[in-house]
Amino acid sequence: MTKHLSPDDPEQTQRINLLTLALHQILFRIAWIFKTESVIMPAFLDSISSAGWVRGMLPPLNRIGQSVAPLLLSDRLSRAPRKSTWLARTTFLLSLPFLLLGAILVATGPLTSDWFVALYLILYGGFFCVHGVNQASFNTLQGKLIPVTQRGRLMEMGGSIGSPLAVLCAWLLLKPWTESQPPRFAMIFLFTGAAFLIASLAMRFLCEHPDPVQAEQRIDVRQRFIDAWTALKEDRHLQRLSCFSAMFVCSQLLFPHYQRLGRTQPGFEGQMLMFWVIAQNLSAAFFSWLAGRCADRQGTRSALRWLAFAGIFAPLLALVSQCSLSVSWYWLTFAWLGVVPVTYRLQLNYALELTDRSRHPIYVCTVVLCMAPPIVLSPLVGDLVERIGYTAPFLGIAAILLGAWCLTLTMIEPRQARLET
Repeated sequence: MTKHLSPDDPEQTQRINLLTLALHQILFRIAWIFKTESVIMPAFLDSISSAGWVRGMLPPLNRIGQSVAPLLLSDRLSRAPRKSTWLARTTFLLSLPFLLLGAILVATGPLTSDWFVALYLILYGGFFCVHGVNQASFNTLQGKLIPVTQRGRLMEMGGSIGSPLAVLCAWLLLKPWTESQPPRFAMIFLFTGAAFLIASLAMRFLCEHPDPVQAEQRIDVRQRFIDAWTALKEDRHLQRLSCFSAMFVCSQLLFPHYQRLGRTQPGFEGQMLMFWVIAQNLSAAFFSWLAGRCADRQGTRSALRWLAFAGIFAPLLALVSQCSLSVSWYWLTFAWLGVVPVTYRLQLNYALELTDRSRHPIYVCTVVLCMAPPIVLSPLVGDLVERIGYTAPFLGIAAILLGAWCLTLTMIEPRQARLET
């Protein structure tokens, strides 16, 4: 339950809200480092199934879950008097799949049966359905409570404080758990679930004044897609952002394969997984700090533009590391991958600036929905990697990311331009 402060002290309320949302993001990052999508989750799947197409199922489950679920619930989120309730409840729900997986592994030990692979994929998909609603709730709440000139600061605080703390936890806990043979995935998942649970409790400190109560309507699947299509049709700036998002999300097609590429190199040791996780999270903190400052001072588009340019080089660096460097330098690839999640967050901040607060949920959900179609190609990419190797798929994705960066050159800066919507 959130606190209530007098509207006579708006500066104190705003400060408390900024710090509370930053605390939520810090705890969220601590949880996330123990389930990093480019390292931990595909490594665990490899331990229970060796099929390339199964590994390729992770990005579609991830992105489609994040796209469809929040769109279906966007109207209810928009009508909810307290957006913070949605954020608290969905953060709590994020803990349940990991607590269940951890409990199963503690009770039974490592499993390789088909039913457990299927259960893992179901829980993985369910987690990201909730995560999509969680992120829509966070961005809607951010749009309601945090001024546009401080949203970059919020992202900066979450990264510059959350990532070092997450790395410290990884060093103290993830290091021995990944050095163990086999890795102690049960402990990793239990800690992840506990961290999400604590993050949900942080919302008790938030000060949110309720919006006017509106009648709740039934979920109309067809109408939600019509709303998204209407928003796209009426706003050419949203069209460009959505096209950019659909292209940039192709970087995620390679996420399950970065760790596999590194693990196939001579000299690989299990503890390197932990170093790769740390490298990615520290770089995410660095990019969050840079992007947050740039967004507040120069505008969100400027920060989005240089992040998109930096993202082009992640797959190229992986190929160079494979050919020219020893595996002990492969952490540089994951350090560069830190730019990807920061870009995802910033493009949603950009979506918030394109419209008024009443339409924030549908704009955010529309952008996320447009990221889903390219992800269905992930099993194909996984199969291609198994058949022809890493070079062609990685170069192809780099070319698409170059096109995404070119698209940012045509996007407006919402704070300086008068929108025609």
